[in-house]
Amino acid sequence: MKKGTLSALALAALVTGLLIGVSSSSAGTPTPAYKHYVACGLSRKAKPATVCPVKSKKGAFFKSLKGDVKYTVCVKFPKKEHLCTEKPQEAEQGTLYVNKITSTTPGRHQVTWFAKGKKVGTTIFRVK
Repeated sequence: MKKGTLSALALAALVTGLLIGVSSSSAGTPTPAYKHYVACGLSRKAKPATVCPVKSKKGAFFKSLKGDVKYTVCVKFPKKEHLCTEKPQEAEQGTLYVNKITSTTPGRHQVTWFAKGKKVGTTIFRVK
């Protein structure tokens, strides 16, 4: 075998190893099953927020990315009051749902989402 051929084979083996390494490391990142956030507004175009004005509409948004589920939303208010949706709600995969948060109390609010009976996320936002 010629010296140039051996170098080309070694280079090909090295490049192949790098490509395999890159693809296996990116495959290890799991895709989230749910998307959830709080926004100052109730429309689908409302952007995630961490601070909302007292008089603004506020919503807790939820989307299931990997199948239909039943979900619940709970809100802990600044005065330690804690409310949850009365019963689990149906969420079809890929559909964005919003639960209105009617608080006008200034301060820290904590929103927690549950799907299939398990906590899937928490967001804290402030009303100013």
